[in-house]
Amino acid sequence: MKILITGGAGYIGTRLSNNLVSEGHDVTVVDLFWFGDYLDENVKRVSINLMELTVEQVSEYDAVVFMAGLSNDPMANFSPQKNFIENAAAPSYLAYICKQARVKRFVYASSCSVYGFTDNQIMTEDSDVGPEYPYGISKLQTEYSIMKMEDEVFKPISLRKGTVGGWSPRMRFDLVVNTMTKYAITQGKIVVHNPSLWRPLVDIRDVVQAYKRSILSDSSISGVFNICHTNYSIGDLANEIRDTLLENGYDITLEIQNRPDVRNYLASNQKAKDVLGFEPCYMPKDSINDILSNMDLDNVNFEDNKYYNIATFKEL
Repeated sequence: MKILITGGAGYIGTRLSNNLVSEGHDVTVVDLFWFGDYLDENVKRVSINLMELTVEQVSEYDAVVFMAGLSNDPMANFSPQKNFIENAAAPSYLAYICKQARVKRFVYASSCSVYGFTDNQIMTEDSDVGPEYPYGISKLQTEYSIMKMEDEVFKPISLRKGTVGGWSPRMRFDLVVNTMTKYAITQGKIVVHNPSLWRPLVDIRDVVQAYKRSILSDSSISGVFNICHTNYSIGDLANEIRDTLLENGYDITLEIQNRPDVRNYLASNQKAKDVLGFEPCYMPKDSINDILSNMDLDNVNFEDNKYYNIATFKEL
């Protein structure tokens, strides 16, 4: 297939783009490369803002994937104006020109953040949503606009991802599994701000699988799908990370606090299993071992801004 991925040089996009190219697909990435370039040499690169793309340019692709925009709450809260441009207007524009170009498959990177704070209820794609902050609001805005564009040809898929963890050539240490691993290795302890809060977690390799299944799915399939493996309390996650690192020779302790947090949600992945054939394979311990296998952590500068999206964003 000929595939266009906007934001394809990011944390998830790099692994997805490189994987697709390795399987023989023709992949073009549109990206401003804020966080560097770790793409395979066979990936085509276009360094422009996606708002400059035209109907004619996207018409040559079998599938278009939106993975661009601001990637988390800290970035969105730092610049709500930029957030609503990059996370609502830009993907809606991209979907619009793809529909005009009769691109058959459009895949949108959404987030379980659209659920907001829930009272420990497992959320399905039909559950009520209630985001209260710019990031989740903009993700939900775009879902509505894109799904309303569906017709007999244009079949969009929106992937509401849980919190992603694991290794990527374009590495991040500002996601909960990766963050806890970093602090455990550098400080010998994991600080748990609130052990009772819940997150739906997913390994980056399973996320890549979900995108590939969406891109390659039957053209009749469309809709919104939760993409996660297992719901973890933050306390249970910390215990699993500690135990995994102990198995790898690290001496780790836990420090339990009880800070309030505005994010608490659980999600079901049953629809993605039934419709997309999504079968997640990796637990948080596998994400940690993937990091340990691919990085020389004794020689990593954990203070480098390139590992933290908000730090790089503020520099820009």
